[in-house]
Amino acid sequence: MTKPLLISCIVLSLGAAALGFLNRQNLVQTEENLVATTDQKNDLSKKLTGAKKDIQGHKDEITSLSSDKDTLTANLGETQSELEKAKGETASTQKSLEDTKTDLANLQKDADAKDDRIAELEEQTSTPQDIAGGGNQNGPEAQARLTELETVNSQLQDLNSTLETQVATLRGKEEARQKVQVRQGLQGTILAVNQSWNFVVLSLGDRQGLVPNAELLIQRGGKYLGKVRVTSVESSTAIADILQRTVPRGLTVMPGDNVIYQAQRN
Repeated sequence: MTKPLLISCIVLSLGAAALGFLNRQNLVQTEENLVATTDQKNDLSKKLTGAKKDIQGHKDEITSLSSDKDTLTANLGETQSELEKAKGETASTQKSLEDTKTDLANLQKDADAKDDRIAELEEQTSTPQDIAGGGNQNGPEAQARLTELETVNSQLQDLNSTLETQVATLRGKEEARQKVQVRQGLQGTILAVNQSWNFVVLSLGDRQGLVPNAELLIQRGGKYLGKVRVTSVESSTAIADILQRTVPRGLTVMPGDNVIYQAQRN
């Protein structure tokens, strides 16, 4: 009776030992799996943190690009506004020039008409001696013609004085313009380009010493692109025509290109 009971105890002990060994193996494996899982979790956490930083970096970049876009849009709007203003002022100047030419033509026409009238009156009017010795019938008529001739002469003298004053003013402006010397090496940029009308808007004006008819070189990255000739100047901007004959084939003038004044040396 004791022997079977002892054998049963031994078997149970062996079973318990085997079960404990298996449980220990499972525990070790579970701990290893837990460590591996923890490592994976930590790795995923690092990747997640890196991804969040990348996403935040992209957001910051998008915000910066949006700000740059808004700034460029605002600058473009201002440039377009300045361009429209410059075009309007150019058109106004052109109209004033045409009106001045028309006025001069009308003045010349009036002067010619008065010259013809003077010649006609001189042919029809007798000399002062004849008028003094004439009869009563021709005297008043000749005197009236002489008075009319004197009036026309006076008007013609006033017209000549006006024309001389205008000519002197124009000559003074032209002489002053010719005396202005553009500073050697004056630099600026092209703000806008109108390919249809072949002109550009420059970031230079009266304040920088730019004058009409000045020719400037166009450069991009130190490379020569051609020339422009200034047609009108405002306080801080100017309009210039692109001299297409100076632009190499295949190249196009673009906003952002540099312009520089280099006087020709003899």
